[in-house]
Amino acid sequence: MSTLQRNRMLAVICLALFMVMLDTLVLGVALPSIQRSFDAGLADLEWFTNGYTLTFAVLLIPMGMLGERYGRKRVFLLGIAVFTLGSLASALSTHAVGLTLARALQGVGGAAIAPISLTLVSAAFPPRLRAAAIGIVSGVSGLGLATGPLVGGLIVNGSPWQTIFWINVPVGALTVVFGWRWLRESKGAEKRLDLIGLLLIAASMLGIVFGLVRGNEAGWDAFEVWGSLAGGLLLLPVFIRREWRHPSPLLSLSLFRNRKYSSLIVTGFWLNAGIFGAIFLLTLFLQQAQGYSALGAGVREMAWTGATMVAAPLAGIVIGRLGVRRVLLTGLLLQTAALCLFAILIAIHGAVFSFAYLAPGMVLAGLGMGLSLTPLSEGVLSSVPEAAAGEASGVSNATRELGGVFGIAIGSLVFRHGGQIATPDQFGAHLIPVLYVYAAMLGIAFLATLFFYRRSRGTVREPRGGIAAGAVAE
Repeated sequence: MSTLQRNRMLAVICLALFMVMLDTLVLGVALPSIQRSFDAGLADLEWFTNGYTLTFAVLLIPMGMLGERYGRKRVFLLGIAVFTLGSLASALSTHAVGLTLARALQGVGGAAIAPISLTLVSAAFPPRLRAAAIGIVSGVSGLGLATGPLVGGLIVNGSPWQTIFWINVPVGALTVVFGWRWLRESKGAEKRLDLIGLLLIAASMLGIVFGLVRGNEAGWDAFEVWGSLAGGLLLLPVFIRREWRHPSPLLSLSLFRNRKYSSLIVTGFWLNAGIFGAIFLLTLFLQQAQGYSALGAGVREMAWTGATMVAAPLAGIVIGRLGVRRVLLTGLLLQTAALCLFAILIAIHGAVFSFAYLAPGMVLAGLGMGLSLTPLSEGVLSSVPEAAAGEASGVSNATRELGGVFGIAIGSLVFRHGGQIATPDQFGAHLIPVLYVYAAMLGIAFLATLFFYRRSRGTVREPRGGIAAGAVAE
């Protein structure tokens, strides 16, 4: 494959992934406008976000598996088409239920795009170029996620809220056209589709994610919350037991014998739990405590997102010299230090102080994020056989998404504990312990990488007819 062909593929993948990541948070600043338009209640506003989050998180693993079986290009483009249709339906929605269902449809499409994007890159780029390509994809992904509030603020300030979704329609259509021409088809290992296993893992993820996103609103003692969490957690060992015994398992569970792979899955969960929960609350801090508009907060957060966009591609370049482990540890350490710095600043100055004090910490956090996302993705893909790349990407994305939902839920629980929040200083006082909790989560990710990410020896064998291939050493 020529350099031009690879660059075209990378452009299509980045455009699709940016669109999906952007829509994860872009709706937040438009919620007041949507509430007025539909005369919607608080429960409706919650489901405009959760409708997307639920389908996205639940279907990441199943969509990754379908791409391996039926063709990565085919399922990837189908995901873009479904996401575009969901965007169109969102823009045309005339009531709250319709918008919630349309957002859920967007999540279905996004769940196909996110995991398969990395396997397409892995299949198209040789090992010497793959880390740099993944760095570019990670930078674009992080930029899309973190600039959602900024883009939403820019649009809503001068246009109807439907514009947020209308923009996706031509972009999605063009991405499908160029993707059909420029992407190359590839598949994973040939094996029968375990439909029951697919339903079990989807139901398990649905129960866990639903319980987490509803916990703070409905109350953790509500049956819909603890019942969903218990059901999801109970289905997980049922799924694992079935997969170990199945002649053609949906997931190659024996891959977890590889310490590199297992440690990165754990690291990804705690990384997203710590950093994306922090982004969520710090965005609120800039608006509700420091008094910036949604647009003003988004502009200031560019100190964070800009650093991420610069660091992620650079991480892909230096991985070849320093290795995944060293770059990832550096990124995690920088993010942990940044969150502790934020907490110390608020403790010293209160909630109201110049943004100039926050900016260095945001740059530090952005650099750390960029130095974490790229080696995490590269490390997961390089630790498994090529035939298992789609599966590994799906599992990694699903656990990271689950980590993000978990982090926001736990952070919100800690934040609300301890009384009323009526003034900026009270907001800051409640935020300090949450930042330390998030720093501890990143600390767990750091320790998991430090002590368990080691060179693997021997082979990875799949019981009863699965993948058998040598593990890739760093």
